[in-house]
Amino acid sequence: MRFLKHALFFVSLFALVTNGTAQTIDFSPSCLQAQEYIYQLRLKESSTLLEKASVEEKDNVVVDYLKVVSSMLDYVTSENNSTFIRFMVVRDLAIDRIKKCDDHNGYKDFLLEEIYFYSSVANGKKNKAVAAANDVRNAYNHGSAVLKNYPSFTAAKKTMGLLQSGFGSLPNSYQRMVRFLGYESNMNQGIGMLEDFINDKNVPDEWSLMQKEAAFYLASINLYLKNDKTTAWNQINALTSDYRSNPLSAFARVNFADKCKKNEEVIKTIRGLPTDNRYQTIPFLWFMMGKAKLQRLDKDANSYLTRFVNETEGESYLKSCYQKLSWHALIQGNEAKYKEYKSKILSCGSTGLEEDAQAQKFAKEVQAPNLQLLKTRMLYDGGYYKLALDIIRPLKSRNFETNILKTEYSYRKARIYDALGREDIATAFYKGAIERGKTLNAYYASYSALYLAEMYESNEQINEARHYFKMATTFSANKQYKKSIEHRAKSGLNRTK
Repeated sequence: MRFLKHALFFVSLFALVTNGTAQTIDFSPSCLQAQEYIYQLRLKESSTLLEKASVEEKDNVVVDYLKVVSSMLDYVTSENNSTFIRFMVVRDLAIDRIKKCDDHNGYKDFLLEEIYFYSSVANGKKNKAVAAANDVRNAYNHGSAVLKNYPSFTAAKKTMGLLQSGFGSLPNSYQRMVRFLGYESNMNQGIGMLEDFINDKNVPDEWSLMQKEAAFYLASINLYLKNDKTTAWNQINALTSDYRSNPLSAFARVNFADKCKKNEEVIKTIRGLPTDNRYQTIPFLWFMMGKAKLQRLDKDANSYLTRFVNETEGESYLKSCYQKLSWHALIQGNEAKYKEYKSKILSCGSTGLEEDAQAQKFAKEVQAPNLQLLKTRMLYDGGYYKLALDIIRPLKSRNFETNILKTEYSYRKARIYDALGREDIATAFYKGAIERGKTLNAYYASYSALYLAEMYESNEQINEARHYFKMATTFSANKQYKKSIEHRAKSGLNRTK
């Protein structure tokens, strides 16, 4: 708190000193170099360069804008509370200085659009939903102003395209909030905006790295909204070919590889990370490495998960990490460690993420996971479908005593046969999981309906797809992964209109 008071004092003093000074917008050579460092996650070098530019180019607000981008990445990768405070201070100063600028052919509103968007990312990470929604509204308004007054200013379409594309599939509560604040969305229109900017051949130097960022957004839309993993991975694979020298590319590559069930790619990418101290460290990648090795049933998965626990400064993924440590101990036959790690879930981290909320629920359960189903789940999540099938194929529903285990068995078997292209068998097991699990406080019925809908969608059986997309959100007893299920179901309904 003392840090915040001092910081705000100096910000206020600086604002008084500079009041009335004409601000300029210039992507100078120093700014372009700092921008390049930022996009490589060389944040220490970018900060040094920007501090020097603050003196030599004291009226240039591009320096302030780049400080916002750098401090946002610093917070998102570290989750340190002091870096969030610093981000807010830097953000407020940048907004104040940029608002004093002349129009500069669209650059004034463009910089404000970008800053408010990055603020929504930071506030969203901090679980400040109302602040994030306000940021979205402001970003949208400034981006709209650019495109209204300067239609050829395609860089404004980077953030506008993402906003237009993504928010049509937000969970109901958040979407209502954003609409209340005056925002609407259209996925196809948003994709068109992103493509306009990505394909613009006549761009100034400062836009070239932004085009790569826009291409990443487009890959994200293909993955999360269009459920097109093949296209998404092909796009991100090309975009992140520099992952051995760029931790930001590695971070993106790992996340996409994880979602696309390319487990070996996750491990290879993290092993190839640059190790010198020029680059910002990302403790989250140790979590992802431990998760990937657990999904391969490796004995040393715990060492990476423990490293994440020791190095992270935030609260996200801690509960999930201890859950995975407990699973690793159970798989390795160490019941004492299983209980120890499970007990730690309740006393650490937060439940802002669905993964962590699910881990919190797991910690309160008395019954340990079934070992065979757990191994099956891990191998499936890693994309090792035939190995997973080898474990579960000999099992029958009668081998499990409780209804929830019978339901999980049907669900796991459905997922494996679905991945192996045996849709006839998968459909039967999905429907079995829906019937058995519809009154359970578990996600098996909801996700079975969702995956069945996506299967029908891929086969162009639109009526059946829409039926199961709608069904996926109707199991009121299920309290697990509700936001994710709702998000994907809404995306599916949007795709099949």
